[in-house]
Amino acid sequence: MEGRGRRRRFPSPTIFWPIILAWMRMPTRQNSQQPTMPKRRREGKTGLRRWRHIAAIGAAAFVWGLGLARFIAEAAFCAPLYSAVAPVVGLAALCSLLLIEGGACSRFLPVLSTSTATFASFWIPLLFPTPYVMGLFSQVFPMAGGVLLAGGLALTTLTALDAGRRRHHHQTPRPPQPSQNERRLAGISWAPMACLILTTLALYLSTLLPSLGTLDTFEFQVVVPRLGVAHPTGYPLYVLLGKLFTFLPVGDVAWRVNFSSAVFATGAAVILYLILRRLTTSWAGIDGLRWLPALAAALALACSFTFWSQAIVAEVYALHNLLVALILWLLLALPQDLGPFALTPARRWQATFFLLGLSLTNHLTTALLVPAAALALLWDRPRLRVVDWAKALGLGILGFSLYLFVWLRWPAVNQGAWMTPSAFLTYITGGQFHGALRFDGWRDPTRWEIVARLLRQPFGWAGLALAALGLLGLALRRRRALALTGVTFLAFGLYGLLYYVPDISVFLLPAHLILALWIGVGIALAAEFLSRRHGMGAAVVLAALLPLRLIWTNYAALDQSREQGRIAWGRYVLDLPLAPGSTILADIDKFAPLYYLQQIEGLRPDLDLLLFHQESSYHAALAERLAGGQTVYLARYLPNLGGLPMRSMGPLVEVGAAGVGQAGEPMARFGGRIALLGVNLTADPFGRRMHHLTLRWLAEEPVADDLLVRVRLLDAGGVARWASDGVRPVGGLYPSNAWPASNAADGGQAGETYPIDDYHAVEPPLWLPTGTYRVEVGLFPRFDDVGLGVDGGDEVWFSIGSVTVTQPEETPALAHWRRCAFSADDAASGWLTGYDLASETSAGVPYTVDLAWRRRTATENLQIVWVNERANERGMVSRSARFSLESDVVRSRHTITAPQTSGNYALYVEVAGELVRSRWLARPEALCPLASVQVLPARRGLANFANLILLLDAEIELPTAQLGAVLPVSLQWQALRAIDADYTVFVHLVGPDGRLWGQEDVWPVQGSYPTGQWRGTEKIHDPHRVFIEPTAPPGAYQVHVGWYLLETMQRLPVLDQDGSAVGDTFVIGAFQVIE
Repeated sequence: MEGRGRRRRFPSPTIFWPIILAWMRMPTRQNSQQPTMPKRRREGKTGLRRWRHIAAIGAAAFVWGLGLARFIAEAAFCAPLYSAVAPVVGLAALCSLLLIEGGACSRFLPVLSTSTATFASFWIPLLFPTPYVMGLFSQVFPMAGGVLLAGGLALTTLTALDAGRRRHHHQTPRPPQPSQNERRLAGISWAPMACLILTTLALYLSTLLPSLGTLDTFEFQVVVPRLGVAHPTGYPLYVLLGKLFTFLPVGDVAWRVNFSSAVFATGAAVILYLILRRLTTSWAGIDGLRWLPALAAALALACSFTFWSQAIVAEVYALHNLLVALILWLLLALPQDLGPFALTPARRWQATFFLLGLSLTNHLTTALLVPAAALALLWDRPRLRVVDWAKALGLGILGFSLYLFVWLRWPAVNQGAWMTPSAFLTYITGGQFHGALRFDGWRDPTRWEIVARLLRQPFGWAGLALAALGLLGLALRRRRALALTGVTFLAFGLYGLLYYVPDISVFLLPAHLILALWIGVGIALAAEFLSRRHGMGAAVVLAALLPLRLIWTNYAALDQSREQGRIAWGRYVLDLPLAPGSTILADIDKFAPLYYLQQIEGLRPDLDLLLFHQESSYHAALAERLAGGQTVYLARYLPNLGGLPMRSMGPLVEVGAAGVGQAGEPMARFGGRIALLGVNLTADPFGRRMHHLTLRWLAEEPVADDLLVRVRLLDAGGVARWASDGVRPVGGLYPSNAWPASNAADGGQAGETYPIDDYHAVEPPLWLPTGTYRVEVGLFPRFDDVGLGVDGGDEVWFSIGSVTVTQPEETPALAHWRRCAFSADDAASGWLTGYDLASETSAGVPYTVDLAWRRRTATENLQIVWVNERANERGMVSRSARFSLESDVVRSRHTITAPQTSGNYALYVEVAGELVRSRWLARPEALCPLASVQVLPARRGLANFANLILLLDAEIELPTAQLGAVLPVSLQWQALRAIDADYTVFVHLVGPDGRLWGQEDVWPVQGSYPTGQWRGTEKIHDPHRVFIEPTAPPGAYQVHVGWYLLETMQRLPVLDQDGSAVGDTFVIGAFQVIE
């Protein structure tokens, strides 16, 4: 079925390959020893060569035009260019004519034509979109097409500009002895550098976080504008430079600080480009394109995953890599270098010492460059005067003295208290992090796996192969550069092995920079070989492929341009009637917007906002504030509150305040014991796609059950379209079995009640269609679908009002892209733009398919079709029930049943009365192919978490453990579908008394591999080391594992064979604790 859509009705671009190959096989130069050719014959040969070049340009431009037509069709949903051949061919022909007749060709062709190899570099890039045109990607991916189109056109333009520069150079009379400045500037091609700057800035600005971030990013967005002191080591250089960006007249303060990282990252890429120009210009062997390896490697670094991620948020690592690149640029310089900005040995070493000292005030890992600097000194043995060495040492101390900023600014941000010298030294050396540095880490095989993965991640195996080739090139021609870069790479790699922190990837960024440098040298060496034996075209393709692939691979994954942080949440909270002078105890996720709005925008300065690292600190602060009569709100999950009364104040939880008053007539009673006294349901005042719901409960009798509050939405036909998973009341902190019953509390008086305000954020999923929905609530026991009856009846849901749901203007793309154009009676009826589903499932169980739509104009019925792919049973079809597909829908979710027979199946979509073109220029068909799904006879693994993550295997490595010891636990996971959030895995040790006596809550693989980065069905080995508390009782212990989302504290449910939730933790085994 799927194959029929691949037939196209237009001539394939491959018809141009015979012309191109014939052109490439013709002689490229005349032998100088042959007799001189008659003038008329030479003119004929020249004319023939000119027409051959024009034909090659025209053919390549035609292919480029085909790519442009497909890109417009799929990115802009242009039906004529998607389904009709004539407009496609017309646009491609127009592109061909414009390039031939537009003037650029006629201007630069004389220079380009002097060398067939150089001329190939002009038109070969226009063929970059060929894989996109021919549909060679595994899925429809307009981003890849756009990148190939832009990259090809940019390289062609750069080649033309370079040809024009060389033409002017050859035609302009030169003085017999060029000046020193001219010699310095001779090796620079400014157009490629400008292209690098514009490209990186455009990519960073289009993906830049526009608002408040989290963790360190949020801290810098607050500290930098106030010239405060950041967490140890203080980072004074970043704070002072970032302050300059806060004066920009665009964006808010948070955006400006984020933008500083984009500028610093761009600068690091430019310095790498200059280093590679100096290393490879004299031996690249690429006629006229000596800038190409440097441009490709610098752009590859700029577009690598971790480097890019740090260029779009307020963080110190972009500036750190800029300084590392500058220091390497100085260390790698030779006395005989006449490149731009060349320095004398004395000035070079003075600048090096100054930058080393200055860079230490931004990040202490600059110290890892000291071995390279020492090696350069031993290698060069510069003969400098004592005064020159004194100046160098003084400049280094001067740069390092910027740390005095921390000491001088400390009183201004700490109520006038000065730092003691010991505290200052501990602060600027990061004393609190020293425990994470384990000098035996190199013995840990997991650390080797982590570092190896993080070094392979930015450039892939192809990049590592080019880096190995670059090492060979440096060993043959630049041994000093090999030694200095090698020492630097080993230093940062070893640091990655020894430093146990979750975000170790950012500490390896200088090693990524060294890899990019080696890649640039490798590209130059490979290009030299290829250009001599296979023409310039192969070298151009090799150089361009790596950075272009990184752009389309990482762009969508790193794009934060739509993230608004939690600013709206913070504004909503600070608009609530919070008690004056009250305290909010928050986690880092919720502390960030509150503190930013208070410190930067001046909202609610009377509130005391507190953030701690330990639960014990929160408990101590809570007890102290309550004892002092202060109102305390929680903006975080805090267990073991000892039965303190609580109530919701919006999304906050007020602790220690029990409402007492007279109760009116209840709206409803659940289970005859719990009364619903009132409801407040309002739309979000900041335009978010959500509603705020506050329920007022009253326990008329003691409640023994631990109940969950569930909310659901019903359409006009009374059909339940969405239901929440259910949460404990009052933000999960006040379970129903802890509620005081009316008139039952100590000292309670007759007629007194103890109502409980319970807040819920009602956030309908994106796949819920536009419309008005009735809102109902219910109380349910955990992991049970049978709720408490309402008013003594069998109905378990109670209607509390209605809400209007609208579709957002833009929605994030689903994991898999598609472009399927549906039509009815030859009129367009909408596009299927993406899907998300699990790649495998068990026979006969519920199976969820998410679909993304665009421009739906009609309401029709939709079916999901399973087609068996086994050869002897191909064509066996099972169809799902019919689903209504509304007009203007942007997302739809369909829960179907997997086939009862195991095997490999192809999944299709069918819309009643409509045909579909499932590929560009494909013939219309009835079925739209989605993906292949493997149906297994029985579920694999030990536990299924929400059909997202499968626990494949688990091992408790010690049968017995002593009090205060560490228990090694090994887990193996597998993603069942794309995961768009970073979940936290927990390993809990539950003792014989049912209490928790040890836990580790962290992202997988020691925090280094968050679930949002998992690829496909990759198996993840995840080791844990859980500390057993010394005060734990001896006896039999169980090990519980599970997942939760830190932002909401919601756990992923464990599903049984039928897809029903049976719990939120899984017991992997038991062990004994002995004294």
